[in-house]
Parts: sequence; structure tokens; C-alpha cells
Amino acid sequence: MSLNSFLTKLGGMIKAQFQEKQIDATSQVSNPFKGTIDASIFAGADIDTFKDTIAKGMNLSSDDSIFYQNVNEAGVEDMFDYFDKNSDGIIDEEELNEVSSVDGEEGTISGYDLNYALNSMAYESIMDSFDGQVKAGKIDAQQANNEAMQNYTSNIGGSNYQNYGSQTQNGSTISSEKQYSDKEKLETIENKEIPELEKQKEEIINKANEDIEKKNSELDNLIKENEEKLGELGEKYSDKQKEIQENDKNINEYDSQISKKQSEIGKNESTLSNLEAELGAIKTDTDDDEINKSNTERKSELEKQIKELKDKNEKLQEEISKLEDKKEQENKLKTQNRSELEEIQAQIAEKNPEIAQKMSEIQEEIQNIEESKNRDVAEIDEKIQAKRTEANELQKEIGQKTGEAESMTGSKMVQDALRLAEEELAKGVYEFTGNNDNPEIDKYRNGAANGQPWCASFVSWIYGAGQNSDNAATFGYDASVAGIRNKAESAGYYAQKGSYTPQAGDLMIQQNNASHVGMVTSVDPDGTIHTIEGNSSDKVQRCTYAPGSSGYNKISGWVKMNEWLSN
Repeated sequence: MSLNSFLTKLGGMIKAQFQEKQIDATSQVSNPFKGTIDASIFAGADIDTFKDTIAKGMNLSSDDSIFYQNVNEAGVEDMFDYFDKNSDGIIDEEELNEVSSVDGEEGTISGYDLNYALNSMAYESIMDSFDGQVKAGKIDAQQANNEAMQNYTSNIGGSNYQNYGSQTQNGSTISSEKQYSDKEKLETIENKEIPELEKQKEEIINKANEDIEKKNSELDNLIKENEEKLGELGEKYSDKQKEIQENDKNINEYDSQISKKQSEIGKNESTLSNLEAELGAIKTDTDDDEINKSNTERKSELEKQIKELKDKNEKLQEEISKLEDKKEQENKLKTQNRSELEEIQAQIAEKNPEIAQKMSEIQEEIQNIEESKNRDVAEIDEKIQAKRTEANELQKEIGQKTGEAESMTGSKMVQDALRLAEEELAKGVYEFTGNNDNPEIDKYRNGAANGQPWCASFVSWIYGAGQNSDNAATFGYDASVAGIRNKAESAGYYAQKGSYTPQAGDLMIQQNNASHVGMVTSVDPDGTIHTIEGNSSDKVQRCTYAPGSSGYNKISGWVKMNEWLSN
């Protein structure tokens, strides 16, 4: 592979990796590939069986066929190699579990799992070739790395990827990750990172409990094998051991209930951070009576939600306290039972030291397993708490920005439009086949399944039918960007770029006032514009335009919705 070819593919791979980061692993509808396949259909498959299954799947008249088509386009042989981790020519259950668990759920292969596989394959192929050329002395590693980064920046800066690209400031590179919205970071923490940590914690506890159970079985077998030698002491030891096992079972159950309630409290606290920050940022003393009225109503709603969540958390905390008390009592019983067990073991030692020594060794192993479990669980809990703290801080920022935006927004209709745009973004609406097709998209067109570009229809719906069945009485409906621009100019609410600073809720018009439109959601102090757009890379998505970037240079002007709808 030539260096130019390598850099081109690297740029494409990085685009794919950034696009993957935009996918919510917990929501199938937001994935670019539809269908969730039962992983078991590939169990035991060799390459021929795998090919046959893919071929049959492509002929299905359902969403699943899209899944199989993507596997086919990626290359059936390459995909088989990805599934067959140990390269033995057979896809076994363990390999399927690994492939299917990328989205946090084993047993089914989702669009998210498949997308991860495609990106992983591309990355490995490119880097293998890159390493080979470096080792062969054909290219200098540092030079190649610098050129790759330069190529990556220019490749991703195009119209379809302006929201992912890097910026340069004072000669230093700013990571694209810093451009991700707080909400996207928050979703990753709450829907992926924390659940993964909680899953790890559960696995640690379950594994430790299994190991302890095995050790208890060893004790039972030891007593049975020496029943005649131990006599009544053996029965007493066995009974006491069962009491301790019952103590452990109850303690584990209390721990599980406490953990679930603590997790619920954590989520509620995160939401509270958002609501309280929004409440604190909303102003009711502006010069606009309509804004003051709308913000007063919003503050009342927020205060009600905050009270409900605080009451709920207080109740959960009371329930946790009761569970903690029960757990403490159970631990006391366990300590007492252990003490009595040691006394029985001492009596056995007088009668048969060899058996007592074996019992002592097994008990010590059980104790070590418990201590190791407690250490590992405590470490995971610290990580979860750190993630919760990070989520709370992000929620505060989101809430504050929301409150500030609502305080400066020109009308309740603009506020509702911003909220509605966020809701549509969260749904993950995208074109099924890249031909402007999806019932959700038809909804933006007032039900017309015409298959035409839909960015203008999207903002028309946001400001019209999405809020009010009689959309002609509000913003009206336009299927073209030029129509929106012309209407705004006629009404006196259109401004050329450079003559006006947009606000949240205003519309961005691109290229000769006719090519693309999106809704502004926020503006950074440095002039960076954040938007939500329909038909951007064939979906509803959040985009970012930094001053001087290729995407920003395409902007022609702004529709001043805040002024328009305030008059």
C-alpha cells in the first residue's frame, strides 16, 4: 500500500471511528444499521455455513436484511475471521459472546456490535500495513504520523464531518472530543461507562460467591469422608457452616438491594443537578414580559420536579438505612457463628489434628476470597462514584446552559422548538437506505413520503406541526431552504453572516442561501456555532462550526427566529 493510499484510508477510518462515538449503544434506533440478530444462529458455523446464513438473511423482508447486507458489504470472509477469534475455522459460543457484548448485552448481535466490528477491522488492516512499511524502511514513522494527522484533519473537515473535525489554535491541535456536546459525554457516562462498571462489580461478586460455594463443598466432602472419625462434632461443624452460608446469602441480598437503590439515587442526583442549575440560570426579570411569563412557568415546573426527586431520594435513603441495619444484624450473627465454628474446630483439633488443619486451610481460603472481593468491589465503587460526580458536573453545565438559553430566547415557541429538536435528536432518526426514507422523516414532511431532501422540512416541523397542528398559524411549512430564506427576508428577519450574532433557536442558512438549513442550539464565546440539523449525513444530528472552518465558511446567513416570533 502506498503512503497516499494509506493516509486516505486512515482518514476514512478515523471518520468512521468518530461517527461510531456518536452512536448511543443503548438505543437501537440510533444505530446506522437496523436489526438485532440472535447470535446463536452462528454457533458452530464454519465459513460455508456462515456464508449460507448471510445469503439467506439478505433475502429476508425485514429490518434484519439490512444487517446481513452490511455484513456482506464488509466482506463475508473478513467478517468470519473477526467472529472466529481463535482462527480454528469454527465460531463457538465463547467467541459469539465476545462479539455480541460490545453493546453491553451478550446473546444478540446489534447494529452497534456490527459497527464496532467494521471499524475494528478497518483499523487493524490499516495499522498492519503501516507497521509493515515502517519496518521495511519505506516510510519514516514520525513523518508518516504527522502526515496522517494532517490528512485526518483535512479529511474530516468536510461538509459531512465538520462537527467531528479537529481545529488548530496557536499551532496546537485541539481534540475533536472536546467538541462533543456535554449531552453526548453524559450519555456515554450514564448509558455505557457506569453500567459497564456495575456489570464488572456484579461479575466480581458472583465469581467470589461461586468460589466460596466450591470451598464450602470441599468442607462438606471432608466431613462426609471423615464422618466416623468426627462423629457428633462433624454434624455440629456442618450445621454451623450452613448457618454461616445463610448469613452470607442474606448479606449478599441486602448488598444487591442497597446497590440498586444507590444507583437510582445517583441517577436522580444527576437529574437534580441539571434541574437545579437550569432553575438558577432562568431569569424572570428581563425587559420582555412574555419571556418573564414563560420563564416563571418553567421555574414552577422545575421546582415541582425537583421536590418530587428530592422526596423520592429521601424515601430511597430511608429504605437503604433499613437494609443497612438488617445487613449489620446479619454480620453480627455471622461473626457469632464464626466464633462458634472456631470453637468446634478447636475441639476437632484435639480429636484429629490432621482433619482440623485441612478445615483451617479451607476456611482461610474462604476468608481470602471474601477480602479480595471486598477490595475489588470497593475499587469499582470508587470508580462509579467518580463517574457519578462527573455526570453531575456535566448535568450542571447542561442545566445552566439550558436556563441561560431560555432566559435569552425570544418566545415560548422558540424554547419549545429547542426542546423538540433535542427530543428528535435523542430518537436517532436516520435514513434507512440513504434515500430520504423513514416514516419519522415523512412526519417532518407532513406525512408526504416524497423521498426528497428534508432539512427544511425538519426545521419547519420543529417550528410548526411539531408544536401546533395548525402550523400555518405559527412558522408555516417550507420544503425548500430558499423558501425559508425568502420568507424570512420578506418579513425582515434575515441577516447575512457577519452582520448578526445568532442566538439559540435561530436558523442557519448555508451556501448561496439555498443549500442547507439547521437550528442553532448554542454559540460559544469564540463564535463557534452548535446546531441540530435534519438530513445532515442522512440523519438528525448535532453539528459544530468553528470560525474559519470549511463548514463555517459555507454559512450564508441567519433567520432571526427569536426576533421574528417575539413580534
